[in-house]
Amino acid sequence: MKWWASGYTWLTLILGGLAAFGCRSLGGTPAAGHAIHEDVQPAKLSRLWESVASSRAGVGDEVWIVDLVFDVVRVDLPVDGSHHSRKIWNHVDEMRVEASTASLLKRNGFRIGAASPDIWPALRAIIESSGGQVRREQLVAQRGLPLIIQLSAIEESESIFQYGREGALVGKTFVEGNRFFTLDYWYHPELGGSVDLQIQFGIRHDQGELTWERRDGIIRQVPAFEQHVFEGSRALLTLRESEFLVVGLSDRADNRFLVGSRFLISDQDGRQVETFFCITPSPFQSKSAMRTR
Repeated sequence: MKWWASGYTWLTLILGGLAAFGCRSLGGTPAAGHAIHEDVQPAKLSRLWESVASSRAGVGDEVWIVDLVFDVVRVDLPVDGSHHSRKIWNHVDEMRVEASTASLLKRNGFRIGAASPDIWPALRAIIESSGGQVRREQLVAQRGLPLIIQLSAIEESESIFQYGREGALVGKTFVEGNRFFTLDYWYHPELGGSVDLQIQFGIRHDQGELTWERRDGIIRQVPAFEQHVFEGSRALLTLRESEFLVVGLSDRADNRFLVGSRFLISDQDGRQVETFFCITPSPFQSKSAMRTR
């Protein structure tokens, strides 16, 4: 479900609703506390957590599956001689990201961090004063896969550059494809409901063909994609319960050839627009079919 807000009333409803959403969980109460999980291996991130329902309801053949629903707020701000989105970083904790990773992100035009619902009044003031537009949607990842957030399509051939971890600037030309970023995630109910998130940007081109893939023990046909991932855009951080992820532009995004500019700056209705995201993960539980023996 999507809706747009350009006036004060709708903007207040959307941001107020998100703040309320980010402070609760759906169907199940996370453990108390705000512990941060720091020792994370990204390759081992998982998206499914199952527990036998007998621990809750005394029934041994049922399974409760815990997933995350993501409340995604996209904010588009006009670029009218200044970048209004830079003001938001006064209210965001960027120290959650490892220092060398944060530095590489900034060189490539990105910034990410964690924020609490307490900053919504400050964000609302920035959005209203700059004439921004807000779009909100709730997304759930396909089980076993990262969440994919679609951005804009490549309308004509363009070259995109990034700095690698060795410091070299490299580029690649894309004739077509769709920009996106993914969120891989791991929920920790035993650590106060904290969530590890790994973000990564890429471009994917649908080849217009089908291929066979084995997923969850089932072989099925899926669309075949050619995909390029920007390694310099990968980062990992931990959110405490009710906090949200902020994704936006760094000062280096003034270089229009860098990956950050290509992904988060666009032309809309004849004007240049910069985009930032506020993404809140919240757990919910659903009861599956009978447990397979």
